[in-house]
Amino acid sequence: MISKHAKNLANILITSLALLLCGNALAESPATTYKYGLKLDVAKVLSISKPKTHTCKPVDHLMKYIDSAGNIQTLKFKALSDACSKGH
Repeated sequence: MISKHAKNLANILITSLALLLCGNALAESPATTYKYGLKLDVAKVLSISKPKTHTCKPVDHLMKYIDSAGNIQTLKFKALSDACSKGH
């Protein structure tokens, strides 16, 4: 049987972990919209997402990356859809 002290310690540990994970999620800054000439500080790209479309046209892309300070950033930029490279 688990002692009351061990249960309390487990609850504190779980709560601390949950707060830490929530804090990391909140640490992301809102998306910055790219404008020509914007200086970027990209240490590592985490992901690039874009909508699927069957039409060749400019669409919004979102790039999540880590900057040189270790902060997660999001950049919004326009680029041609994947349909353009498929001849649609």
